[in-house]
Amino acid sequence: MKTTKHNREKLTLQSGIFTRGVDDIITKDELEKLLASKKQLRIKLGIDATSSDLHIGHAVPLWKIRALQDAGHKAVIILGEFTTRIGDPTGKDAARPVLTAEVIRRNVAALKKQLGSILLTDKTHFEFRSNAEWHGKMKEWDFLNLCAMVTHSRLIERDMFQERIKKGKEIAMTELLYPLLQGYDSVAIKSDITIIGSDQLFNEHFGRFFQEKFGQPPQAIVTLKILPGLDGGPKMSKSLGNYIGLNDTPADKFGKAMRLLDSLIIPYLEVYTDMPTEQIARIGAELKGGMNPRDAKLIFAETLVERYHGEQAAIKAREQFLAVFSKKELPEEIKEMKVNSDNIIEILFETGFATSKGDARRLLKQGGVEVDGKRIDEKTIKIEKKNGIIFRVGKRKIAKLLF
Repeated sequence: MKTTKHNREKLTLQSGIFTRGVDDIITKDELEKLLASKKQLRIKLGIDATSSDLHIGHAVPLWKIRALQDAGHKAVIILGEFTTRIGDPTGKDAARPVLTAEVIRRNVAALKKQLGSILLTDKTHFEFRSNAEWHGKMKEWDFLNLCAMVTHSRLIERDMFQERIKKGKEIAMTELLYPLLQGYDSVAIKSDITIIGSDQLFNEHFGRFFQEKFGQPPQAIVTLKILPGLDGGPKMSKSLGNYIGLNDTPADKFGKAMRLLDSLIIPYLEVYTDMPTEQIARIGAELKGGMNPRDAKLIFAETLVERYHGEQAAIKAREQFLAVFSKKELPEEIKEMKVNSDNIIEILFETGFATSKGDARRLLKQGGVEVDGKRIDEKTIKIEKKNGIIFRVGKRKIAKLLF
């Protein structure tokens, strides 16, 4: 069980929790008064169960909430079992696919475990809720009354909806109503503060709006900066492969961190680690003075792994990385993978080392595939079915094949 020392009186807007990675606070005066009060604050975080995995981008609000827990406050985590069926339209130019109840239940179970790796989960500091508790039981008239409080023009002004209208794309009524449902969550749990990515601000303003309508003090909103993915493209996403997952092993976290775009090293240190700001500033100055970006990425990778897995795991991950990718040695532990085919294209696809058969052919053509240390070219169709073959793609992907 994680332990905590209550230090409520010392947590202010000047504390590191409210300076690093924060985009805006609505409003600063309200938040300052809340932090100065003697009440235990209820910190809201809503997560839709659209996936079973969280990444380090999702963890940024979790670490801030953990600091508030350490100051004696309570995290109220809402798993959106109800709203997941609708799908948050934020950042989407088309409606999300509808998930089944069974998939949502499996995702919720997986997410609970990952939340517990960062947050305190004792009853004093943690409350876990599903918004199906209130949305699933809301009577039709009560829901219509909620809708009557909001104008169509206010909903349709959202930038993503305006973009769809310009492109002639449809907007489902459920998507228009999503912000109302997310906003009412704040009323249901009596939220004092919500900590969110800046892309959720539109939705959480409805939380403040409905709280005032229902006679509650409006929640303070802390919005966080959203960084690009590892490759500098869109924000972290499993589907894009540009993320570092909470469930990733120390070695995987380290290896992915080393793929980071050079220009993102300092922002990632600031947002995704707890490294002192003075040290980050020194690294930034050294990079400008000619420091090899690879050395800075090694520092980032080790700091990141230490935050999630401890010092010894970070040291080992660094040693393994340098051995495998600098000295071209094999790691001590190689994941075993069962495959059915002896066809090299099929194997690349079965192991997940290629995202498609077309991608597999591209990897072969580029000369990035090795079998027992020997490079395989695009002319090779089949390999010998022999258990224990070391199958390697590029620098990072290594497996021991079992037929």
